[in-house]
Parts: sequence; structure tokens; C-alpha cells
Amino acid sequence: MKARARNLPVMTQAFSKPGSDGRGEIPLLLESNGFLRNLLVGLLRDAGARDVMVAKHGVTALSHIAERKPSVIIADWHAHADPEEDRLKLVRKIRESANAPFRDTPVVLISQPRSRREIENARDAGVSEFLVTPIAPVTLYDRLNSLERQPRDFICASRFNGPDRRRRERRVYGPAYKRMADVEAGLTTPMEAARAAAIALCHETQLTGDPLAIRVGRSLQRFITAITDYTPVEAEVVEMHRAALAQLMRMAEDGNPLRKPVVTGLEQVVAKRMGRR
Repeated sequence: MKARARNLPVMTQAFSKPGSDGRGEIPLLLESNGFLRNLLVGLLRDAGARDVMVAKHGVTALSHIAERKPSVIIADWHAHADPEEDRLKLVRKIRESANAPFRDTPVVLISQPRSRREIENARDAGVSEFLVTPIAPVTLYDRLNSLERQPRDFICASRFNGPDRRRRERRVYGPAYKRMADVEAGLTTPMEAARAAAIALCHETQLTGDPLAIRVGRSLQRFITAITDYTPVEAEVVEMHRAALAQLMRMAEDGNPLRKPVVTGLEQVVAKRMGRR
């Protein structure tokens, strides 16, 4: 494998020079398996990295990330008995670190083949790319270069922080639009966009299987169905639902049992708002 990697035509741009934001050219590798760790370090060096930061555990990786701002984070996505080694939880910590210079660092997860639902969950956590084992050197090379050549906008919202999940531009035809940019472009109205977003969120919560998340999705759908205009007042209620879902996710990860009051309180507020109409 290394012989093939050394025959790559050009050094990857990701490791050729420091970024304009001060981020170094050194990648960070988080891999708990010693054999795979050594193998991947060799592949990264063959791909052009002069040095590689290495971590065996998530806590160590976070320390390295904060200190040295790597050019890219490459992490395993294995099953770990220790909840602190949950890679999606780690990615969310990185993405939700407000004002941190490493917040938008590309994150690549390496894993055996996963289901579509698992991939979507990782994408929603803020993962940039995936690599499926076994890894061909040229695949690693191309994926790292694509992160440099085709960077996606970093999105900051109540329920999502990470690279833009839309890889292709919206067309002027097709299914309902949900982005404010589409509204501003005249492709849809605020009310239509809000309804489309509510339907999508309701479907998303159904897929989670979390009864409390499903209640939030249904609450939003009931509210959107009842209103006839979409003003800043209605937008505030919609944002409350998104914030509640984000809070439920964080509380679930932290093992906080007091999740139900979050949903009950939201439903009470929505009922009052609808009663005033």
C-alpha cells in the first residue's frame, strides 16, 4: 500500500502550506487501534504530511486540537465501550465550541460500511467526509484534496453546526425550498418555506425513534398548520422548536433524565401562542 501511495503524482494541497487563518499544515489522527494507527500515519506521510499529530483517546485529541489547530482531523468510528470515546459526541463538541479557531476544522471519519441512517446522523453531527475501510491510498489522497479544493460554507444554527449539508446548488424547480436564501431569491415564500421545513423536521424526528423528539416535531407541524402568515413572531416559535431539539440531544448525550420538562414547557408556550390568535 505504501508503494502505491508514494507514486501519487502530487503532494496533497492540504499539507503543502499553512492556511490563511493560521491553521497549521499538520493533520491530527485519532485512532485507538495501534495497527491501524501506524498504517494511517504512514499513509498520511506518503500523502505529503511532514508530521502527524497522533491521539489514542478523545480527550487527548481535544487537547491537541485546542493547542495546535490541525489542518484536518481524521478519526476512527469504531464501537467503543467507553461513552467518552463516542466520536459523534466528540465532533459535536468541536462544532459547538463557539469562537474557537478549530471549530470549522474538517473532520473525516474512518469506518467499516455503515447504514444510511448512521451516515446521516454523523453528517448532522458535523462530520465533513467519510472513508470506508479498507482505505486505498489514492482514495485518502483524493478526499483530502477535495476538502481543500471544494470547501463548504460553515453553518451555525440552533440545531446544526458544521459544513453545509447541501453539496449541490438548489435548482429553480423541484421540491419545496427551505432555506432563507431561496426565499430571498424569490424561489418560494416565507410561509411555504416554513411549512416545508416543518414537514422535514417532523420526518426527521420520526426517524430518531425518540418519543420526546417526535412530540417536538408534531408540535411544530401543528403550529405551522394553524398559522396563515409567517412573521418574526411565528419565526420565533419555530426557532424555539429547533432549540428544544438541540437541548434534548445534548441532555441525552450527558445522561440528563430531565428531558420531559423541556418538551412539556415548549408545548405549553405554543398552546398559549396559538390561543392568542
